[in-house]
Amino acid sequence: MRRIVTGLETIRSARENRRVSAAGSMSIDVFVTFEDARGDWAELAEKAVVSPYQCYRFLSAWHETMGRADGARPLLIVARNAAGRPLALLPLCIERHAGLDIALFLGGRESNFNLPLLDPAAGFTEADLRGLLLDSAQRAPIRPDLIYLRNQPRRFEGLDNPLAFQMARDSASFAYGAALPTTVDELAARLSKDTRKKLRKKEARLAERGALCYEHGATGQRAEKVIDALIAQKSARFSDIGAEGALDMARVRALLDRLSSGGGEGAIELHALNVGERIVATYAGLVRRGRFSAMLNSFDMDDDIARSSPGELLLHALMRNLVARGMTHFDLGAGEARYKNAVCTETIALCDEVISLTTKGALAGPLFSAFLGLKRYVKQNPELTRLYRRARSLLS
Repeated sequence: MRRIVTGLETIRSARENRRVSAAGSMSIDVFVTFEDARGDWAELAEKAVVSPYQCYRFLSAWHETMGRADGARPLLIVARNAAGRPLALLPLCIERHAGLDIALFLGGRESNFNLPLLDPAAGFTEADLRGLLLDSAQRAPIRPDLIYLRNQPRRFEGLDNPLAFQMARDSASFAYGAALPTTVDELAARLSKDTRKKLRKKEARLAERGALCYEHGATGQRAEKVIDALIAQKSARFSDIGAEGALDMARVRALLDRLSSGGGEGAIELHALNVGERIVATYAGLVRRGRFSAMLNSFDMDDDIARSSPGELLLHALMRNLVARGMTHFDLGAGEARYKNAVCTETIALCDEVISLTTKGALAGPLFSAFLGLKRYVKQNPELTRLYRRARSLLS
C-alpha cells in the first residue's frame, strides 16, 4: 500500500521545504463564488493544459445543478505573481462526509479528469503546489480536515501534472483515450477486416427495423429529445443491474439541459443513432480545443435492438464525425470496459492524493486510504466486480 501524506508534522515539513515558483513569490486568493474567480479562470484557460472538465461553464453548471444540493461549497484557489497576474487556479470545493470537512475537486463523479489550471511558464513544482494547498486551507472560510484529490491524470496531452504528487496512489480505475488520425480512412484502418465486417452486419440487421440515421450535434428541441432518450435508457440500465441510486437522474437532466443551450467550451455535444423515429443510442460529451470527452452514453435495452450493439455503432460513427471535423483527441473517461479497449489506443493513468490537515483528518486518513485501496482491488478484479454487482442486484 502506498504511503499517504498525513499528520501535522508532515504539514509543517511541507511548509519548510516549499520552493518558490519560477514566477517568483506568490500571493494567494481564496474565492467562494465562481463569479469572483471568473476573470482569472478565463485568463488561465487560455494557457493551461486541461481537459474539458475544467471549463468554467461545466463546473459552474455542475455546482448549480448537482454539487450545491449535496452541500458542496466552492473553494477556488488562485495564486498570483508579484504583478497580480494569475499563475494557478485550483477548482476545489468543500463537502462534509462522515463528520469531516473534505476539500476535493469540483465536478464530482461527472468529471472524469481532474486537473489544476496552471500557467506553463510558471514552472510549478510539487513543493510549490503542496505549499499552495496548505496555505489556502488556512485561509479557507471552513478549514478542511482532509484534502482528497481524485482521478488526476499523471500526464495529460504529453505533459506531467505537477499536482499528481510523487507519493499519490493509483486511482481505482484507468481512463481511456486516443489521438485521432487526420482522415476517416486512417481511422477505419485501425479496425481489423473482421471487425469492420461485423459492424456492417450489425448495421444491416438494425436497418431491418427502420431507416438508420446518425445524428451529430443535436440542438434545440431535438437536443431535448436526445436527452429524454438518454435519461430513460440510463435509468433502465441502472434498474437492470440493481443500481438505481447510482445517479440522481433528475439532477443529471438539469445539468444536461443547462449545458446543451448554446455552444462554446464546456457546452455539451449530443449524438444519437436513430432507427426510424426511435432513438436507440446516445452519447453526450464535452469539447475543448480539439478534444472530445465522452461523459455519458446509453443504449436501448430492448433485446431485438441491443443484440445489434447500437452503442458500438454510434461510437464508431461519432469518431468518424470527430475526425471529419478535424478533432485531435478523444477519450471515454475512467472505468474499464471492453468497448473502450476496442477503440482507444491510450491508457491514461490516474492517481488519488489524500492530505490530512487536522488531528481529526490525521485519524481518518488511514481509514480513507484503506477504502481507496480496497476500491481499486475490487475494480481491477473482474470477478469481484461481477459478484458485487450481482449481490447489489439481488439486494435491490
